[in-house]
Amino acid sequence: EKPPLEQLYREGPLLGSGGCGSVYSGTRLADGTPVAIKRVCRDRISEWARLHNGALVPLELALHWMVSCPGFRGVVRLLDWFELPDGFALVMERPERCQDLWYFLDERGFLTEHVARG
Repeated sequence: EKPPLEQLYREGPLLGSGGCGSVYSGTRLADGTPVAIKRVCRDRISEWARLHNGALVPLELALHWMVSCPGFRGVVRLLDWFELPDGFALVMERPERCQDLWYFLDERGFLTEHVARG
């Protein structure tokens, strides 16, 4: 069994929140790698899936896990996850230069094909 979230990561300030949860900046204690920690309350989860080990998890977590191994260019990788008493915590990469797609579109109006392909 792996150690609890607090023994592996330091949670920092809130980066943003919405209907799907709250995202905090964080640091992996083992090596200082910057991460994002998304906390999702159990009562806000409407769709569930089973992982290969039988664990029942939010569909978002299962889909993110699928595209994180081996990884797709331009998709933030899921590094770790934790089931908590009140929900789940997803630990993801935190690129230096990043912006929520909603805010990006709000500022620029649309995505060109070149930008969308990365």
